Amino acid sequence: MISHDRFGVLRLASFLPHAQIVELRDWEFMERRWVGETIGFSEWLRLEGEPNVLRSLAIDFGKLPNSAVEEILRAIDLPIHGGMSFEQLRTILGEPYETQRFVADRATYEFFSQEPHPYEVSCTVLNEGGLVYLVVMVPIGEQVA
Repeated sequence: MISHDRFGVLRLASFLPHAQIVELRDWEFMERRWVGETIGFSEWLRLEGEPNVLRSLAIDFGKLPNSAVEEILRAIDLPIHGGMSFEQLRTILGEPYETQRFVADRATYEFFSQEPHPYEVSCTVLNEGGLVYLVVMVPIGEQVA
């Protein structure tokens, strides 16, 4: 995956029309306050104290155009795509450190990517249909220029 410096300057508006994007202010996530951009559940977040640095991006594969999703994943150098099975994701991301099941038809797998740059990668996978939601986050405490 790309360096934190390169990740930090990405903006959702670079991949999708600005008219579709809602600006977020005073957004609570992971017990912190954020600003950012959103289209539905696809949220790109920056800490309030570091409003120029992207720390987290989420992709709702069912709501964004495939062309934009492919471009985003290429930009962050993450070789996955919507619809992937858990087994396919595990081949690329390794073993998850946690699995969460809130409803019977899906599971969320939490991965930690260490090399060459650490990221927390969360993948929600439907039993029938594969990967539908992705969150990529710079671990809290990591320095980003």
